[in-house]
Amino acid sequence: AVASTVIIKTAEELQDRAEKTGDDTRDQISGKLIVTDVYVETNGGDSTIDTMVVIAKLASGSDATLPTAMTYMVVCNAAGFNTDVQTLADLEGDAESPGGTAIADTTTIASGEMFRFTVTLANCAAAATVGESLPLTLNVEGGGDTRVDLEIESVVIGEKLI
Repeated sequence: AVASTVIIKTAEELQDRAEKTGDDTRDQISGKLIVTDVYVETNGGDSTIDTMVVIAKLASGSDATLPTAMTYMVVCNAAGFNTDVQTLADLEGDAESPGGTAIADTTTIASGEMFRFTVTLANCAAAATVGESLPLTLNVEGGGDTRVDLEIESVVIGEKLI
């Protein structure tokens, strides 16, 4: 009887761990953003990039998510290690649908729904020059990270970076 109790308890613990691992994996895979395009929006006198427009969507199977649960981060080495980090809800123009309609901070974005937002390079503008590469990481709270490397071949407004 004691051995049976130990075996049953161990099996229950293993099942609980397996379910938690499955849930965590599902959140990491489906709760993330997919970047479709990144374009130069403004430049600093044709030598650096000041802002970029990112067009993204939530991965298939993701739960509807508020912009307040999404962040971006750009890391650079511009005269030392720097980062530009922002929550999408804190952006001046907020996220927008591709048609230009503003998405309010309290409006959820559904799985597969495309939207765009502006990334401002306050600390990394000096590193956003031709020939450089900047890593852009997008995060959904409780979900996964998406990292894309932005290859800067031109700082002309409208140039594609991925």
